[in-house]
Amino acid sequence: MTRFGIHSTTQIEGVAGDAEEAAIARTHRIRHRTLGIAFTLVALAYAGRLGELQILESEAHRARQVAQSAEWELLPAVRGRILDRRGRVLAAPDTRYQVFLAVNELRVDRTEAIETVASVVPVAPERRSAIAEASGGWSLVASDVSDEERVRLQRTIGQGIYFESRSAREYPRSMGRRLIGAVGSDGQGGTGLEADLDVWLVGQPGRAEVRLDGHRNAYRPPGRQVIEAVPGHDVVLTLDAELQRIAENELARALAKTGAMDGDIVLLDPRTGEILALASERTDGAVDRISGLSDPYEPGSTLKPFLLASLLSEGVVDLDEVVDVEGGTLRVGARVISDVHGYDTLSVRRVISKSSNVGAAKLSTRLTPAVQHRYLRDFGFGIRTQLGYLAESPGRLSRPESWTPLSPASHAIGYEISATSLQLALAYGAIANGGVLMRPRLVREIRDPSGRVVQRFDPTPVRRVISAEVAAAVRGVLEEVVREGTGTLAGMARFAVAGKTGTARLAVDGSYAPGRYRASFVGFAPADDPRIVILTRLEDPKGGVYYGGAIAAPTSQATLKAALAADGVQVDPRLVVSNARPRPWSGEGAAGAPEGTVIFASSGTGAASAANAAHGADASRRGLVALPDLAGLSARAAVARLHALGLRVEWRGQGRVAGQTPAPGSELGRGATVVLR
Repeated sequence: MTRFGIHSTTQIEGVAGDAEEAAIARTHRIRHRTLGIAFTLVALAYAGRLGELQILESEAHRARQVAQSAEWELLPAVRGRILDRRGRVLAAPDTRYQVFLAVNELRVDRTEAIETVASVVPVAPERRSAIAEASGGWSLVASDVSDEERVRLQRTIGQGIYFESRSAREYPRSMGRRLIGAVGSDGQGGTGLEADLDVWLVGQPGRAEVRLDGHRNAYRPPGRQVIEAVPGHDVVLTLDAELQRIAENELARALAKTGAMDGDIVLLDPRTGEILALASERTDGAVDRISGLSDPYEPGSTLKPFLLASLLSEGVVDLDEVVDVEGGTLRVGARVISDVHGYDTLSVRRVISKSSNVGAAKLSTRLTPAVQHRYLRDFGFGIRTQLGYLAESPGRLSRPESWTPLSPASHAIGYEISATSLQLALAYGAIANGGVLMRPRLVREIRDPSGRVVQRFDPTPVRRVISAEVAAAVRGVLEEVVREGTGTLAGMARFAVAGKTGTARLAVDGSYAPGRYRASFVGFAPADDPRIVILTRLEDPKGGVYYGGAIAAPTSQATLKAALAADGVQVDPRLVVSNARPRPWSGEGAAGAPEGTVIFASSGTGAASAANAAHGADASRRGLVALPDLAGLSARAAVARLHALGLRVEWRGQGRVAGQTPAPGSELGRGATVVLR
């Protein structure tokens, strides 16, 4: 019994142990299975998320990564050119460079590298010191380096020198710089036409993709995106570069000779209002102001033709009517009006040609202030010319209600009114072209980068001011002024010039300064078919000679003579044997000889040269001129000399004159053609 019982107990305990082990094993299996399932689920979740990131959201994350590491570098647009009316470059794009030395990358001694750069371009002392003390990185050495200089430095130094390009501007000529202006350091127009035409010239910048590494260093990835820059448009001006050069030279010469403190010379086409040249010189050094546009002044006697035009239009005078000019002195209220020369009587036409202040003041009483004001206003005084570019003044013309009893006489002789040189030249243009005031033009057309014209600016009449008949009558009187009046020094025989001189007292701090004057001449040529208006103003000349007829008129004559001898400039097509071909723009200050055969216009001044007087006095008496020896002269000098003899010129050479036909000493009739080689 006992033995059986012990055995049974042992069996029971064994069964219980197996059951416990089985339970533990089952528990482990459940745990393992659960963990496996959990890990599987987690792995599937990670795989799903990874797939979502790499497949479904890949573009979004790629874009985010690019946004964090990508940047864009600006690609500046090439700025458009500014051209004259014949396509000659006045302003053009240029690429300049800043030079950097990476001192740790140099294979030569840094002192040697600095000296190498200094042998090509100037290096400031402070930059030398900064580079000598630099422990690493890039150091700026020089700025404003040309492409040719860049190549030389790269070839000489090699590793360790870097260049950063920037857009710059090149001005092949110094002419017209006040008008053209300049570009700022940011590549945008800063002054003058560069600023006013910036919307056309600037172009559209491009951009190129760069990437940043973990240290924020930029690099250019392969296949990067590049949006190319669009170049700016070219602007074609109405200016003629040769006439602008002539005007600036003659103005500089006149200022130096007379001691005047500043002045203007304006040349324009009265038929179209196109400004052919505008030279303004100021002694205060201001380059951002153009006195011919921004500085109004009292015109003096150059305003008298507009009084005559008003009187004729109203039908209250006859040109041959005689006016009592009181011996040259007239008292108007508390004021005394006087003439330089005392005359007892003058015809109306001679009141203008002899520039009688007394006669003009007396004639002004035939117009009411309202009528006198209306004509001055219609001629463009007191109103901006609507040039559209650059800063210009409207001048001053008071309303007639505010005039005093002295105002009509003052306005008749060019006081109590102010005008800019451009306003005055345009008003004379209205007389020259038959009575129509034209809006001035400085821009002819806009061309896109391919050369296609995208906008053209046509001549724009403002209003008809006087009839063609009245304009013709006034032109005849102004021709008489130059032929036998106060403007004889502006005249050229065989080439009729019309115009009017002016000598006005100079106001300083609100009162007229004793002994200080403004000399001027405004006219046009040829008188019977005007193609060019010329205005010359000289402010405060020194030396005791200050009359407009004495200093402004001869400056105008010299300008017209130079214009007649200029290559390709047709002041009077009737005097041109055949049209000159445009010649390439050279790098010389004075126009040299063009290629091929060119025919120059003749000014026909009839003023014989000294050589002609010595060798051909008898020929001159017979209406002939003796041909001088022109060998060795420049094309311009030879042409000007022959024009002075009333001869036409055909140029077939290069450089200076090597030969001529007919031979020196030959007797020729005025208007004959001389061939130069």
